[in-house]
Amino acid sequence: MARRHPAGASSGWDVSGVACVPVKAITGVDAVSDPRLRGLVAYWSGRRGADRLAPARHHLDPAEIQHLLPWIMLLDVLDDDYRYRLVGTGLDGLFGRALTGTTLRHSWPAHLGDHWRHWMDRASRVACPVATEAVVNTRRGRLRLDAVILPLSNQPDRIDMLLCGISGSSVRRQSSPLLRPTDEVVEDELVSFEASALTL
Repeated sequence: MARRHPAGASSGWDVSGVACVPVKAITGVDAVSDPRLRGLVAYWSGRRGADRLAPARHHLDPAEIQHLLPWIMLLDVLDDDYRYRLVGTGLDGLFGRALTGTTLRHSWPAHLGDHWRHWMDRASRVACPVATEAVVNTRRGRLRLDAVILPLSNQPDRIDMLLCGISGSSVRRQSSPLLRPTDEVVEDELVSFEASALTL
């Protein structure tokens, strides 16, 4: 179980057996290495404008980011969890799971989900965009995931949704069905995890 820090803390946390990097602030969209994710962050920043905490969902036009849709997801911010409202088809294939309609706690074991939950909490509590990088060993091969977590505000002064973009690559050891059963997912091993708060 991760040892959590307050949302505004300036250091990371330790998870046994996982190489975690302390929190660092990155200034500017150019600090996001993946070009697709960099484009999504730039689009989000432009839609936010100068006088809003974060853009609302209706400020986003899917037609303007059509090439990114397979790699993005929308999550509802719940009291103590996050629900996958929409998940791109590319991500279902990457994760080997159909996530739409499920929650983070239900979909992933704690040794995986707690890392992303910590940074989703940060994004939703202080309207802070976040970039993460992770490497996961699965029964089928190694998976690298680069992600951005971007807050959305559909109500005044409240973050109630998250827009996430994910770029991933995997090396499969063997051919296998697309969907992964739960008893296989619990065996996944998080090798490394790094997260950064973005200052835009």
